[in-house]
Amino acid sequence: MTATKDAKPMHEAKLKIDGRSIGPGHAPYLIAEIGINHDGDPAKAKALLAAAAEAGAHAAKFQAYGTAALLTRHSAYYDIIDKCQLSAETFRSLMQEAKSLGLTVFASVFDEDSASMMEALDAPAYKIASGDLTHHPLLRHVAAFGKPMIVSTGGAAIGEVDAALAAIREAGPSTPVGLMHCVSNYPTEAGDTNLACLETMARQFGLPVGFSDHTIGSTAAIASVALGATMVEKHFTLDSNADGPDHKLSAEPDDLRTLAAAIETTWRHIGTGSKRPVESPELITQIRRGVTANRSIAKGERIVRDMLGVKRPATGIAPEHLSDLIGQTANRQIEADSPITWEMLG
Repeated sequence: MTATKDAKPMHEAKLKIDGRSIGPGHAPYLIAEIGINHDGDPAKAKALLAAAAEAGAHAAKFQAYGTAALLTRHSAYYDIIDKCQLSAETFRSLMQEAKSLGLTVFASVFDEDSASMMEALDAPAYKIASGDLTHHPLLRHVAAFGKPMIVSTGGAAIGEVDAALAAIREAGPSTPVGLMHCVSNYPTEAGDTNLACLETMARQFGLPVGFSDHTIGSTAAIASVALGATMVEKHFTLDSNADGPDHKLSAEPDDLRTLAAAIETTWRHIGTGSKRPVESPELITQIRRGVTANRSIAKGERIVRDMLGVKRPATGIAPEHLSDLIGQTANRQIEADSPITWEMLG
């Protein structure tokens, strides 16, 4: 049985992380992706948490891994990644700090031992990075915790996403899952961003779908909300000019603050999808038109077209009934430029 076959209607799909509901009908969930931008310094990691909370993020995300389990020693990134590895004690301290700030903290987990370490710390959720979408043993290991999982899909075709969800369901049939549309090119060019697939993924899988943004700037993230993203993840740093692989495409505190406000406002602009008036009846009357008398009409006169005007406000008969008035007889004197009502005729 595939994940697609079991998909739920979009309006029912939601997950909850640390008490906050995520999905259609809820304001977008903003994740500040700290990743390894702390450079292995716990004090800097705490400063990033404080800045993310002040900027309006709902959650901050780190990366939990064992370097030797993630990379071969021949990797050009081995020393950089190893320097940024965080211990269980550091994660515990960061989670306590985040709680005091009203911020949720969780991590992308890259191996089973690191995932189990985060579970021992009672992490509220887990992120699966794009590169691990096909790492089904890791997916099953994390899914067995039963905690919310956010799965990133950079570099994936739709069938690979379906297979990943099937693996998750094998180990955690009721594990809540959200998907992230993602492009793993750093930075992502506008022509590669493909935000239109957000709707495709939401419709096909019936799950909350968000956008993990690797572009420079905030335009793509804001647009993603307009196209249905229920989560937005943005790399976050204190200094985008700092050395390191992710700083350049990361938002600084002022950028994240602006983004938080923009995606909230964008979401509010979207509304419910139901076409109904939100204007007051009084305003609608003022902007619409009603039938009026072009000249004074005497009692007993038969109405002809050139006697009638269509003017604001709509205090007379609606103009859609204009043709029904022709041939009617005025039963009273009607003054010029006054609204004509049904009571004046017949």
